[in-house]
Amino acid sequence: MKKVILIVSLAFSINAFANTIIPGGTVSGTWTLAGSPYLVQGSIMIPNDSTLTIEPGVTVNFQGTYKMYVQGRVIAIGTATDTIIFTAADTTNGWRGIRFDNTTINNDTSKLSYCKLQYGKATGTSPDDNGGAFDFNNFSKAIISNCLISNCTANTYGGGIYGYDSSPIITNNTISNNTAYYGGGIYCIGSSPTITNNTISNNTANYYGGGIYCNGNDPTISNNTISNNTANYYGGGIYCGGSTITNNTISNNTALIDGGGIYCFQNNPTISNNAISNNSASGFGGGIYCAYSYLTITNNTISNNTASVGGGIYCCNHSNATISNNTIANNSAVNGGALYCTSTSNPILRNTILWGNTASTSGQQVYLNDEASDPNFYYCDVQGGSATFELNGGFYTGTYQNNMDSDPLFVSPSGGSGTGFNGVTADWSLQSGSPCIDAGDPSGIYPATDKAGNPRIIEVIACIIDMGAYENQSGVSCLTSIPFLTSNEQIQITIFPNPNNGIFSINSNGCNINLIEIYNVLGENIYSDAISNQKTTNEIDVSDFSKGIYFVKIYDGTEIYDRKIVVQ
Repeated sequence: MKKVILIVSLAFSINAFANTIIPGGTVSGTWTLAGSPYLVQGSIMIPNDSTLTIEPGVTVNFQGTYKMYVQGRVIAIGTATDTIIFTAADTTNGWRGIRFDNTTINNDTSKLSYCKLQYGKATGTSPDDNGGAFDFNNFSKAIISNCLISNCTANTYGGGIYGYDSSPIITNNTISNNTAYYGGGIYCIGSSPTITNNTISNNTANYYGGGIYCNGNDPTISNNTISNNTANYYGGGIYCGGSTITNNTISNNTALIDGGGIYCFQNNPTISNNAISNNSASGFGGGIYCAYSYLTITNNTISNNTASVGGGIYCCNHSNATISNNTIANNSAVNGGALYCTSTSNPILRNTILWGNTASTSGQQVYLNDEASDPNFYYCDVQGGSATFELNGGFYTGTYQNNMDSDPLFVSPSGGSGTGFNGVTADWSLQSGSPCIDAGDPSGIYPATDKAGNPRIIEVIACIIDMGAYENQSGVSCLTSIPFLTSNEQIQITIFPNPNNGIFSINSNGCNINLIEIYNVLGENIYSDAISNQKTTNEIDVSDFSKGIYFVKIYDGTEIYDRKIVVQ
């Protein structure tokens, strides 16, 4: 009986450690766990109309600088506990990665899930110098999900993944510790890949795009954590062109020259719902660098970034971004703590908070380097106001309208400016008493949701959007309630100027006003005036009030009209 047990045990042991030699050439069929590890001793190709299926738990070990060339289809679907491993016997020289080169679209989609790809080295001659783990050339029918791509290198583009005229789906992966000249983690050009829910960290680009380099077409970059990446020149986190960048956490990235978090050049991307924090650039644009661009920047928190010029955002060379409902706070620079504009750059800022930013030389919030750069501000909270803009000897001729200078009262801001404080863990939402609540542009042009995905607009006093990236949720959604101010009310009663210095006028437009009351943000009645003589215009003097937001109730005997004023 003991002999039988010994024989069975020995047979299992041999099977568990079987080596299957793959000499190179064409491959297809199924690579089983029983045959693992597969020792690849030459470059292999999956022919057109053929499929190679790799079972969970299999190890594919390349014995030299060989590649897997896919002209057909590869299916490598592991599990969370039984990953499929692609590696190299010689980790210094590595292997040449999985390469899709003009693979025909007649084949079904290739899928790699729960795989570990490591030590891919794209160090050969062109085109084998691109894509350490994956090279996609004119092929889009691929899904890469739940994989670990690490310690891969490309001599030129895409330390982890390279894509040219290709749009694969890249989701739920960890892409880390990869290196390339351009695009340490991912490089895509002329492509529209979907890059979602990935952790992209500790990658390095010798030139541009430490985490991601994308240029051309319209890739979607959303819900990723992009952190601790480095570029020796531009875009520590992302170098982008024509990209839609949404719902990402972009933090702790470094560019030794420009664009610590995101670098955008000659493109019109959308950057929305991101946390862009604790990035640094020795040159320009700690959070975002944009040149020759018409970016749309919406619902972002841009905090605790550091640069020599433009701690939060740097705009140059006719870069006219639309910057709406952002919180730009506690960034630091030598010049231009929050925003630096030069070379005829005229961004439009609306419903945006610029607060707590610092500059060691000049322009704590805004630095305008030339006469032709005149950004426009509407319904923003700007610390110090336009009077504190550094104009470099010129004049500010932009539009500065309906803005205020009041502490936004963040719930839990970082402890100070620059990368020495943690903007990632800070809470940049608004306290219930914040003057930024219901203080945005009342025109009705606003995003449907805030950075957290909560609805805009919430009624607290009036159905007006809040300033900043977060909408305070303490009221009632105006989507399900009747707006507090009707268009008729707005026509009948007007207040001007607003904002004001504490002296303003109420024009009744024929309405018989008999009582005016003013309340602070805590709901306390701090002013009351019974009007005995009817006048078309009533002047109110509350110049002894502190700076901030106040709510005015106007009575005509039958109706109550609610308005808001900002005292600067």
